[in-house]
Amino acid sequence: MSDSNSSHSSQDSDLYIKTEQLIHFRLAFSVVSLVVAVCISWLAREELEIYGVVAIILFVVFYSAILLGVLNTGVAGSERTLKRINASLLGFDVVSLTGLVHFTRGVESEVYLLYLLPILLSSYTFQRRGIFTTALFVSVSYTSLLLIENAAFLPFLVESQSDSGLAAAYSHRLWGRIVARSTMLVAVAFVWARFCQYMSGVAQQGANRLREQLDNNTRLMDELEEKARREKMINTINSALRSTLNLNQIFETAVDELAQALKAPDCAIILPGRKLSDKPLIVEAQLDSPLIAGARQGFGDGEEDDGFVPREETGRFDRALCEFVLKHKSTYERREDSDGKLMKTFLFFDPVRDPAFSSISNSQSLAQMSSLIVQPMMYGEESKGVILIADRDTHRAWTPVELELVKSVAGQVAVAAEHGELVEQLSTKNEDLWNKNLNLDAKNLELRAIQSQLIHQEKMASLGRLVAGIAHELNNPINFVHGNLPYLREYFEDLKKLISALDGLSGENKPAVDQLKDSMRYDFLITDLDNIIADLNEGAERIRYIIRNLRSFSRLDEAELKEGSVREGIESTLKILSQYYGRDKIPVETDFAELPPILCYPGQLNQVWMNLLSNAAEAVLGTPSPLVTVKTVKEGEQVKVTISDNGSGIPPEVQSKIFEPFYTTKPVGQGTGLGLSICHSIMQRHGGEIWCESKPDEGTSFILKIPIYTSASDLAKVRKGGDGDFIFEPALNPAMEPD
Repeated sequence: MSDSNSSHSSQDSDLYIKTEQLIHFRLAFSVVSLVVAVCISWLAREELEIYGVVAIILFVVFYSAILLGVLNTGVAGSERTLKRINASLLGFDVVSLTGLVHFTRGVESEVYLLYLLPILLSSYTFQRRGIFTTALFVSVSYTSLLLIENAAFLPFLVESQSDSGLAAAYSHRLWGRIVARSTMLVAVAFVWARFCQYMSGVAQQGANRLREQLDNNTRLMDELEEKARREKMINTINSALRSTLNLNQIFETAVDELAQALKAPDCAIILPGRKLSDKPLIVEAQLDSPLIAGARQGFGDGEEDDGFVPREETGRFDRALCEFVLKHKSTYERREDSDGKLMKTFLFFDPVRDPAFSSISNSQSLAQMSSLIVQPMMYGEESKGVILIADRDTHRAWTPVELELVKSVAGQVAVAAEHGELVEQLSTKNEDLWNKNLNLDAKNLELRAIQSQLIHQEKMASLGRLVAGIAHELNNPINFVHGNLPYLREYFEDLKKLISALDGLSGENKPAVDQLKDSMRYDFLITDLDNIIADLNEGAERIRYIIRNLRSFSRLDEAELKEGSVREGIESTLKILSQYYGRDKIPVETDFAELPPILCYPGQLNQVWMNLLSNAAEAVLGTPSPLVTVKTVKEGEQVKVTISDNGSGIPPEVQSKIFEPFYTTKPVGQGTGLGLSICHSIMQRHGGEIWCESKPDEGTSFILKIPIYTSASDLAKVRKGGDGDFIFEPALNPAMEPD
């Protein structure tokens, strides 16, 4: 059908070109004829009717121009119209030729043969039969012209008695000329027809060979274009598959590109579920076509654990068909063709009547299909799924190129799916390994924190024992000194009384006594001894005061839970930190409310006060007007302690990290990063809480809340975590752990 149409179109185009060329020839011939007529008129003068010749030539130009305009407007598109135009041209040409012969006296010469040339050329468009018809028409026209011009001599041709005389002779000669000229015209036309037929045959053979070559080239170009289009589509799919490892995107890209290339919107990839009990998973082509009943179902959009969304029975391929295809895919994979090769692509026409689908012949999807392609996606000997392509058109003929394309795409998708699964498995394992490494790092950090805290706490415990030991060792002798000082003063007073009594005696020994008193500087000695005894008493009292503060801070005598005073602990800590706080040093404003005793570990709380007050003192160093404020208040069943300073403050990005182990803002070697972490642990052990409020350049406040408990059992309940495990509470001193 296409070949016949192409041949008709080629014939029409050839006829169109010939007609256009002949019209151009007429226009050129008219110009030449006009020039020749003017020349002949100038030479022959009275023998040529120039006005009639010019009128006929202009008439030829007029109708040639009109027909050329009609031809260029596209109205003459069919072969019949073109032939009508050529016939009109021939008719006008014959009439014009006859007029030219009349006005140029062509009857008397052979000029008529020259005028015959454009007519015979035009008759070529009608092939052999047209040439003879044109020649006959020209002969009749020529004969009619001769008869009209020589009408006066016709009686001599029909009257038998008029066989003599000049008129009869001319008439017979004229008749002979008419017969000879007509015969010559017919002979010329016959020769011209034979020549045209021969040339037409030669041209037709060349045209046929050229047309055959063009057809072959066109067919080859179509094949190359189809191959290029297929390769482009395969490259597009390859690029899309290589650009992602997401299975959802891989399947969606492949099915969309394949459906578009095959112009088959009923295209889907059927995949088995992750588990044997799962439903088939379907990815349908999503094209802008009314034939698609439902949107494409993909992966990653649902809420199931495996990331796939089962498709409802509303698409082009119902669940019965999909389950059947997946169930029998191994059967398809084992089928072999006549050459014994493993078949990978299966084409079913009218599948609802095919014995292979007899068990699901009631499937609505199957009933609407006129053809069905089943293509397993093979990776080695394993099938990753099946590609289904259906068509409703009963006249659809699947070409081997299309089937090969389906097979190629299926192989690429299978490889991409395998790689995607491997990458997904590797990603899952890497994520598990990463989580385990994070857990291991967290455990290592926790162990380091515990180890460092234990070391630090052991140091603090050793320091506490050392301080307690020193205080104890100093306490005995200083008590001895302090206890004997009253007796020393008493004895000294007795001696002064004795000497005064001796001064009252008189006798021979008195000068010797006075001399001895003078040598001893008795008056100075008495005064200085009073001062020495007073200084000894004051020093002993100060030493006892320091020992009492050291014992209060170490609290070795208070290792168990017992009631303690927050105010007493803070005040003793301030006295210990006398290098920071005191006269001409950092001023401290205290606001102590009336607080009840709290159940606590006094030694541990003292360490909290020590860390916070030390940090506050270091924070205000270099401040023009340093100030540290300590405030206590009772809020319900809690004691709230606020220790504030007017230092430079703590940056917001640091505040969330200050209670982490080993985090410090001090230079290397000047801080361990454990002080606030230990404070946090101590507050947890007491069931309390601690937090920081700070603004840059406005200072920092540490707020502590300590619950007021009446018994150790209440504190033990609070110290338990939500899962029943005890919160980590490193002991500051082994001797302080509760029983």
